[in-house]
Amino acid sequence: MKSYRLVVRQQGRMVGILKRAGQRRWKISAWRGRLFGIAGGYDCELLVADSERRLLESGPEGMKILMREACYRPVTSPCKPWGRKS
Repeated sequence: MKSYRLVVRQQGRMVGILKRAGQRRWKISAWRGRLFGIAGGYDCELLVADSERRLLESGPEGMKILMREACYRPVTSPCKPWGRKS
């Protein structure tokens, strides 16, 4: 299952991270409009984790997952800063 992160910055400073796990991607324009449309000056970056790193242990009882870490990468159609046209 994929998980998504929306990293929100204002004037280059990170102000928040929104996370979502599931099959559907966020409708970015709807999120931007609701959350950041009034104040302006916000930049967003959408990341997707479609793979993960695992630390495994092998023992007499079989394999055990000791740790999981999601591998996030930018989505190919990035979230444009609110109010800017490209």
